[in-house]
Amino acid sequence: MNKIELLKQLISKTEDPAELEELNKQLLEAIEDEAREKAEKEAKEKYEAKLLEQKKGETGLAKAAALPGGDPDPNAGAYAGQVKVVEAGMYKGYSLKRARGTLTNDGRIHPGLQKLAKADPDSADLVCKWMVDQLLKASQFNPGMSPQQKAQMVEGTDALGGYTTPTEEREAILSYIREVSLALPNVTTIPMQSDSMTMSREDFKVQVNYTDEASDATETSATFASITLTPKRMDAYTKVSNELIDDSSVPGGIAGLLAGQFFEAVGQKVDSTVFIGTGDPVSGVFLSAGTSVVFSSGSTAFSELLESNMRTAIRNIRTRRLAAAKWYAHRVPTWDYVYGLQDGNNRPYFIESMVAGAPHQAWGYPFLLPEEAPQTSAAATGFIVFGDLRGFIVGERMTNVNLFVDPYSLSRSNSTQYLLFTRWAYAHGLNEYYTRIVTAAS
Repeated sequence: MNKIELLKQLISKTEDPAELEELNKQLLEAIEDEAREKAEKEAKEKYEAKLLEQKKGETGLAKAAALPGGDPDPNAGAYAGQVKVVEAGMYKGYSLKRARGTLTNDGRIHPGLQKLAKADPDSADLVCKWMVDQLLKASQFNPGMSPQQKAQMVEGTDALGGYTTPTEEREAILSYIREVSLALPNVTTIPMQSDSMTMSREDFKVQVNYTDEASDATETSATFASITLTPKRMDAYTKVSNELIDDSSVPGGIAGLLAGQFFEAVGQKVDSTVFIGTGDPVSGVFLSAGTSVVFSSGSTAFSELLESNMRTAIRNIRTRRLAAAKWYAHRVPTWDYVYGLQDGNNRPYFIESMVAGAPHQAWGYPFLLPEEAPQTSAAATGFIVFGDLRGFIVGERMTNVNLFVDPYSLSRSNSTQYLLFTRWAYAHGLNEYYTRIVTAAS
């Protein structure tokens, strides 16, 4: 019996509410750990198989180099009988130095990504290598053709455009995406290896009752609803001038630029989905939560926010979940309405941070400002969320990412378009972990 099965058995027999909550938390963590271990094992096996294939290819090149002459081997990318001198810091024909330099210094890259790349050069090299592999994979079916000359668009199939991301590279990629995402560091992230993943979540707690002497106990049990994570394709694209692509006989900068731009685009899309998704693939937390604090009838403007609304939001969350709770609201209503709330002694409830990187505080809890949150007053609109977003589940399939290189659509402007395809899944796992403040319907 594994840990998950044991926890499920304990849950079915537990009647104490506090103990049940703790067991459900452990169950969620155990499911996440099992999924992560499985993903890492499969990714490692694929990576080892890839290394074995590369080793076989290197052996073939060595044999070809020993021959006195012959025709070029397009699959090997070298001529038999020639000795190819490889520049230090090169990876499959791309300069990692140039790629990393672009990632850390190019003004088009998000400052947070530049900072991360400077602080950890090894991770910067990993993500640059990952992008190089993507570029090469896009042109693998026409040896000798450069990535910008080859359009390859097949999503979800390793053999037709996909590249299996090794575990180490995947973790580095996710760390870069988290750097430009406000949601990902706060939700529960689960790695996925398939197009569907089912897990259970608490639906109804065990009920405890008092009964008269010599009377039968009331039979109750905890029930669980199933969460099905179904990844949906996410597309990100950018265009790059051909002058930039061809600005050196030793390419590399393009890999760093594309990596930075794609990571930022993916992070922003995840934030938009988690916060304001409209049902496809999920309703965001500003539209759907376990509980809501609704303004009194007729109060449809954000300006009618009361400090009692925010106190009620705190009261809606279980004490055990408050340790990781945070506020989430757009900067406009935050500074216009939350900032001005005071107690009876004119002391502000909102304390702004004077330290870069440190969050603001309200009622003693961190206050974050997602740009995607609602900022314009309207009826029946959730504009503040409070709670622990670890109850929201995000499934990522970063083991398989596909690149489409289109040199034709923008050829008149002498540019090439790059499109990245990945897959993400979303679900409200334990949405009673968070609540929202909503204006009245009318």
